[in-house]
Amino acid sequence: MSKKISPKLTITANGQGSGVTNPGPSSVALNLSAKPTSGLSTVTAFETKIVVTTTSHVSFHDASAIGECFLYLKNTSDAEIWIGDGVDDMSAGANRYMTLAAGEFAFMPWSNDKDLFVDCGSADKTLEYFAFKK
Repeated sequence: MSKKISPKLTITANGQGSGVTNPGPSSVALNLSAKPTSGLSTVTAFETKIVVTTTSHVSFHDASAIGECFLYLKNTSDAEIWIGDGVDDMSAGANRYMTLAAGEFAFMPWSNDKDLFVDCGSADKTLEYFAFKK
């Protein structure tokens, strides 16, 4: 029996009009929704962990062990963290794939050819990590 997840992304925003509570980025209201055609994605394995930063990059995703997958990453700390290839310090933007501000998250498909590392200017910050192997 195959295992399934039901990924769905919904983005809503108000328009910029005057008097609008929480004005959005465009002149019209947004209501975007995306999901797989069938509504489901097949998953063969699952890995999760809480990664704690140091003042250097920390490995958290071994691509050769996981392979093709969907990644969910959430910065559960109060400081900006960086996700990248770990070759060098990511504070200046080198080798950085993304920046996650406090509370931000990402959900995306990921190929099996890049390991991932988290870096931060401070120790003891946390990244929540889920890998759903395809």
